[in-house]
Amino acid sequence: MGGTNRATAGRRYRRARRLRSSQRGLVAVIGTLLALLVFFALFGIFLTQYVPLWMTDNESLFTAQASTSFATFKSVIDEQYALGGPQSAGTPFVISSQGIPLIAQPTEGTLIFLPNTCPGAGGTSFYSALSVPAGQYWTPTTNTSTVTNPDGQPITPTYCVFENVSMSVGPGGAKNYGMSLASGTLQLNLPNRYYTPEQFYFEDDGVVQSQSSNYQLMAFPPPLNITYVGGNTTVSTSFLQLYGNSSTVVGQGTEEVYSQLKYSQFLTSNGGGSPFTFTFEIGTQYPCAWVPYLYKLVTQSGLPSTAYKLFAWFGPSGATGYHSVTLTSSYTGSCYSSTGKTTLLAFQLNSVNYAQMYVAGVQVTMGIGST
Repeated sequence: MGGTNRATAGRRYRRARRLRSSQRGLVAVIGTLLALLVFFALFGIFLTQYVPLWMTDNESLFTAQASTSFATFKSVIDEQYALGGPQSAGTPFVISSQGIPLIAQPTEGTLIFLPNTCPGAGGTSFYSALSVPAGQYWTPTTNTSTVTNPDGQPITPTYCVFENVSMSVGPGGAKNYGMSLASGTLQLNLPNRYYTPEQFYFEDDGVVQSQSSNYQLMAFPPPLNITYVGGNTTVSTSFLQLYGNSSTVVGQGTEEVYSQLKYSQFLTSNGGGSPFTFTFEIGTQYPCAWVPYLYKLVTQSGLPSTAYKLFAWFGPSGATGYHSVTLTSSYTGSCYSSTGKTTLLAFQLNSVNYAQMYVAGVQVTMGIGST
């Protein structure tokens, strides 16, 4: 009879069953691979598109927080010496951006305080033709027609952040009154990776914001004012010194910066009833921020063009020390020196009728409990 062989039928059944099982396993593997491909495609889009946008927002907020911290720090100090504010006050500085968990680390800033950047050694090699006394600031003792150096210049101008105010008639009728000192600086570097890298710099009671070596602006100007009403000129300014211990903080979170008022004095001069000359001078590493500010200050005051002069000091010129160059609304020199070289800027007002100046010293410390 032609019946089916049971052994052959069993083998066929087992073979078909294994084939169906292999097909199901292959479908499962292909499905897993397709799911992984979709996951990695979406994850790649997340890393290349969403993460940069997210971190750009984080670093933009970080920059705004840094700007707010410097504005608060400056206003607190101004209130301390001018309005008799709290003797000691703390300002929180955010020194890192927010991150993305498991994906991107926070951007860490560097907060630096330098109380004095002016070398104190004599500069006989710089002023080979002059008799230079010891100390940080120079007073010429040799006066010839070729020497154009004013009083109050630092002996070693390179790397010296300083301020100088001089009046031909000072408080109480003192002739040739002048004050010069290293102002001290507070700086926050923001090495942003997705947003524009920024740098904030507090010097001479003003806050400079720098985005690159060629873009600088005066974010929060110092209390320097000039008024010209009815032919009378009034000028007011501050003379602020920051001192303490040099400090550097790198990390995450918030760092408390304390300002403690040590002394404050309000000085005035009316020239003894006669017009006098007022000169304001700074040594700065950010001339492209200061020059437009100073130019706008003197030109919009209403003063006649013959009543003021805005200039920069350069030196040495041969053996004669500094020589002056008149400045306009834009600074044509280098905005920033990678070596930290200082640029000396000044304006001179003639026929001033009244001047007032706050002289103050503030000690700066960092960290909780540092007061």
